[in-house]
Amino acid sequence: MVTSSSAVGRLLPAISSRLRPPPDAELREYGGVALVRRKRVIDVGCGDGRMALGCAPYASEVFGVDPDPSAIRLARTKARELGAANTHFKVGVAQELPFADGSFDVVILSWTL
Repeated sequence: MVTSSSAVGRLLPAISSRLRPPPDAELREYGGVALVRRKRVIDVGCGDGRMALGCAPYASEVFGVDPDPSAIRLARTKARELGAANTHFKVGVAQELPFADGSFDVVILSWTL
């Protein structure tokens, strides 16, 4: 069964990261590396993992969630290529996150509809 919230990623697939600013520039706008340093971060609507992978060198652990399975596959591939062992990517929607309240120190919604 496809609910209205789970259909979003299929109807509006992730747009290429090439159209967005580099993650370090965007992170600077949010307050810099101190925002994520040694913290658990979740990137909701992570697409291909651009921002999640940009936070990974500084964070203790990063989770990316996106409704588009092909974007999540690409994010996992990029994480393996970068050796970002502290990143995890799941298919899912913001309305139904599979984590308990208080699981993360920082929530990022970057270029998310």
